[in-house]
Amino acid sequence: MKTMLSTLMAKLLPRMGSMRPLLKKTDRLDATLLHWNPLDRLSLRDLLSGGVCITGRSGSGKTSSSGRMIGNAVIRHPRTGGLILAANTEDLAMWRAMFEAAGRADDLLVFAPDSRLRFNFLSYVLASGGQTRDVTRCLTVIGETLRSNETSGGENADFWAREQERMIFNATEIIKTATGTVSAPCIQRFITTAPQCPAEIATASWQAGYCNQCIAKAFKANKTTVEAHDFQLATDYWLSEFPTMSEKTRSSIITGVMGILHVFNVGVVRELVSTTTNVSPDDMLLGKWILVNMAPAEWGDMGALIAGGWKYLTQRRILRRQAEPDGFINVIWADEYHQFVNSFDSYYLAQCRSRLGCMVVLSQSLSSYYAALKGDSGRNLADALLPNFSTKIFHALGDVKSAEWASGLIGKKLESFFGVSMAPVENLWDEINGRSSVTMSTSEHYENELQNTVFLNGLRTGGHMNGLICDGIVIRSGDPFANGANWLKVEFSQKA
Repeated sequence: MKTMLSTLMAKLLPRMGSMRPLLKKTDRLDATLLHWNPLDRLSLRDLLSGGVCITGRSGSGKTSSSGRMIGNAVIRHPRTGGLILAANTEDLAMWRAMFEAAGRADDLLVFAPDSRLRFNFLSYVLASGGQTRDVTRCLTVIGETLRSNETSGGENADFWAREQERMIFNATEIIKTATGTVSAPCIQRFITTAPQCPAEIATASWQAGYCNQCIAKAFKANKTTVEAHDFQLATDYWLSEFPTMSEKTRSSIITGVMGILHVFNVGVVRELVSTTTNVSPDDMLLGKWILVNMAPAEWGDMGALIAGGWKYLTQRRILRRQAEPDGFINVIWADEYHQFVNSFDSYYLAQCRSRLGCMVVLSQSLSSYYAALKGDSGRNLADALLPNFSTKIFHALGDVKSAEWASGLIGKKLESFFGVSMAPVENLWDEINGRSSVTMSTSEHYENELQNTVFLNGLRTGGHMNGLICDGIVIRSGDPFANGANWLKVEFSQKA
C-alpha cells in the first residue's frame, strides 16, 4: 500500500508543481483594489467585468470623490497601464499629483501640442496589420465623435454615412496600393483632385494631377488577386461612378468626408496625428499611461478628434492582443464620457474582459448618452452599451429619467400595505351614540426598493458644508454584496 501511494504521489507532484504558477497568476485577479466598506470590496476581477460607470449631475462630486478614489486605486496597482482622456483643463494637475503619490510619475506620458509626443493614426493602423477597411473604420468612428456635437440629423443620415465610408475606402485603397502607406492629407488631396465630370478625365491638367498619378502608379504596382479586385472597384468608382453623380449628391458626400479630414489636416492636429509616431497604444501594454490633454471644452473638434482616435486605436489594440494572465491590465478613463462615446464602445466592452481591458467612465445623466448617440439607433446603442459595466455608481442626479434608470437597476421588492376604512352608518341611533365599524384591509405588490427621490434629493454632494463627503449608491450586477443586496450606500471622501 505504501509503495502504491508513493508511486501515485511521484506522478502527481510534477503536475501540481506545473499548475502552481498558473494558479498564482490567475489568483491575482482577486486582488483588492479598494473597499466600499469593511465587508465589501472592488477587486481586479470586478474591474475587468466591463469596468465602472459613474453617473451624477454637475456638482455632485463624482470626479473629486468616487472618481479619484477609483483612479488612485487603479494606478497604485503596479500591473496597470491605460489611456486617460482629459475633459477639463485642471485634469492634468490632478492626475500628475496622483501618479506622483503612487510613485509612478515616470509612467504618465502627456500627449498635447506642447509635448514631443506624436502619433500618426492611419499609419499605425497599417503598421499593425490593418487593411483598407480598417483605415476606413478608423476615420468613420472618429467621425462619430465629431458628429456627436452636431444637432442636425435625419432619416437619411445612415445613407450619407455609408456613402462617405465608401468614398474614404475607395480613395484609401488606391493610395495604399500606389504608395504603400496612407495619411489623411493624402486622402484629402486625392478626393479634391478627383474628376468632377467624365470630360475632365481626358484633359491634360487632370491627368497631371495627384488623383490620376496615384491611379496610374497603383495600376502598375504588384497586387494579389484580392488587391487587384479591390483596385478595380475603386478605379470604377473614381472614373465612372463619381464623375457621373448628381452634383448635389456628390457635394453632400464630399462635405461629410471633408468635415473629418479637414480637422485631421489643419493646425496642431496635423502635426500631432498625421506626421510621425513616437508613442502609441503599444506603450500601454508595458505599463505606461497616456493622458490626452486636449479637452474638447478647450480645443473643440480638434480635442474630440484626437481623443476619439486615441480611444478607438487603444480599443483596437487591446482586442488584438493575446493577453497573458500576468499581463498589464488596460484601463481607458473618460470623464465627461458623453463627449467621447461612439458605436464601437459597446462592441469593445463586450469582448475586452478576456484581453484584460476595461473602461472607467463618468457622465452626468442617461440623457447625455442619448444626446451623443443620436436617433433611435443611437438610443439602442446607449441601451446596449451601459449594461456592459458591471459596477455602476450613482451620485446625486438631476433628472427623472436617470433616477428611474438607477432605481430600475436595483429592482423591486414585495411590500405589504395596510388600509383602514370606516363602514357606513346603518341607522340614526348608532350615529347619535358614535357607534361605527372599522374595516381593515391588506394588500401586497412589488415596489422599487429605492425610490427615484433617493437619487434626486437624498445624497450629499460634498463641499465643506457636508464635511467633504459625497454619498453614492454602488450597484453591482452578478454577485450580491455582504448585505445580500445588489446595492450599497457608500460615503466617498473628497479629501486628497
